[in-house]
Amino acid sequence: MESEAETWKRVVTVEKGVDAAFKAAIEHLGEEEARRLFARVLRRPKRGQGKMLAPDRDARLLKEYDAAAPKGESVAALARRIHAAVGRELGNTPGAIETQIRKLLKERKQRRERAAFEARRWRMATRGEQPGVLSVSTSEK
Repeated sequence: MESEAETWKRVVTVEKGVDAAFKAAIEHLGEEEARRLFARVLRRPKRGQGKMLAPDRDARLLKEYDAAAPKGESVAALARRIHAAVGRELGNTPGAIETQIRKLLKERKQRRERAAFEARRWRMATRGEQPGVLSVSTSEK
């Protein structure tokens, strides 16, 4: 059994770690997005994903979409085909599968837009700076 001093020391260490993680999140995402991230992560789930659905459902749905999109297959047709082939493992109905695919595509688009925005901000912020050691080594001169 640990003493009160050891417990206090452990709590202080955990608090420092959480503080460092939050500061790193602010540095990478900005304060507003970091706060949203911590609020989302710390929130207790009201309902789970469910035991019936595959744990890798989102990755599998995106993989199927990426394979079907160049062929011109619509999301609705893809959802019907997946539901007929797999059954309820990736969604209870074709409509549910279609909704999940659209949600995943929207999230992926938002992630890419945020990444492009952040890349542009970094380019703008570092525009006048001297090139670093690593960029010199890739120079053609």
